[in-house]
Amino acid sequence: MDDVSVRTALLVAKVAESHGVLQPGDWPDVAVSLLLEGIEDPEIAELAGLSRRVSGWDTEPLVAAACERYGVSVPGQDESADLVARLMADDLRARPAVVTAPMIRLMARFGSPDFDSDLASRCLAVEEYLDCDCAEVDLEFEVELQSMPTLGLPAPVVQAVARSLRSTLPTAQPPHRHHD
Repeated sequence: MDDVSVRTALLVAKVAESHGVLQPGDWPDVAVSLLLEGIEDPEIAELAGLSRRVSGWDTEPLVAAACERYGVSVPGQDESADLVARLMADDLRARPAVVTAPMIRLMARFGSPDFDSDLASRCLAVEEYLDCDCAEVDLEFEVELQSMPTLGLPAPVVQAVARSLRSTLPTAQPPHRHHD
């Protein structure tokens, strides 16, 4: 894995963390996946040795040092949404979900009145009707999301960063219901 890939992995992990998706206890798994890809970095090695019960007080200085070394800063909201969507598209290409429209469901978590991203807002608007018999959902949008360009990261790194977000998907197809 080259420095550009490490930067991309840290960037997408920081974006996920900034949105409350990646928790401090997830950083050791991300760090282990980077080490297994041949990254030799003292802060990443130290992160890999931490417990999953670690707090942000322990992870933040190490993550900040690694991010500074690789020139990582959290981007604006549109780019953040795009990075998360590309991460999840990579993850879903490797391990399909058991529910319809997983990208829309995942990206809807980023759509809110205080989050200014066209992509996330569009997902939020569509997600409300995914399991409703009242409206026809344009699933071509889901195909478009799943076809987003890859981040080019190794599968173990993608899975380590995406694990927390993927865990928010339903484990079975939700029943169809009438939307009020």
